[in-house]
Amino acid sequence: MANEFNLLVSCPRGKEAMAKAEASAFLSDLGDTSPAIWRTRFSGLLYGRTSLDPFDVVRKARQEALENPWEFRYVTKLVPVGSTCKASTQDLVATAARLRDQISRCRTFRITLSKRGCDLTADQVISSIAPLFSTKVDLENPECVLLIEVIGQDAGISVITEPVFSLQRCVNGNEKLIKIRN
Repeated sequence: MANEFNLLVSCPRGKEAMAKAEASAFLSDLGDTSPAIWRTRFSGLLYGRTSLDPFDVVRKARQEALENPWEFRYVTKLVPVGSTCKASTQDLVATAARLRDQISRCRTFRITLSKRGCDLTADQVISSIAPLFSTKVDLENPECVLLIEVIGQDAGISVITEPVFSLQRCVNGNEKLIKIRN
């Protein structure tokens, strides 16, 4: 079931099978005995399920990419997912409310919404969730990000306090690790 994911894996369109194999191998190398990676209905985006801490997986992927950038040929981004729910405003608000303690540990925060294949609007979701938190908002340089990933009828929510893993592929074939917080 799609709402049981705890990782999102991005790859170039049409390279999902290779990215699935690459991500599965990476998770296995980290010690996950039964990683699961499967397609979403959107090109270039896969769900992932690991028995490992998904935030630790992303940290280790970043480190591996810094030390051995050729290790990731197809996986271009890994995003940890802390909680999942259905993609409705009511469920998103309830799930975000359970993350109140994590956000309160930050001096500043931002809500970032990425949505694919749903009718929710960013204003609708953010204006429903923002009142839950008393933490100061900083849109430019937040200490943490409440990241909401909506994929069709499913959603994943995470409190991101450090950059996620992302490789930026350049036209000439060079790649560099970039820091992003969304």
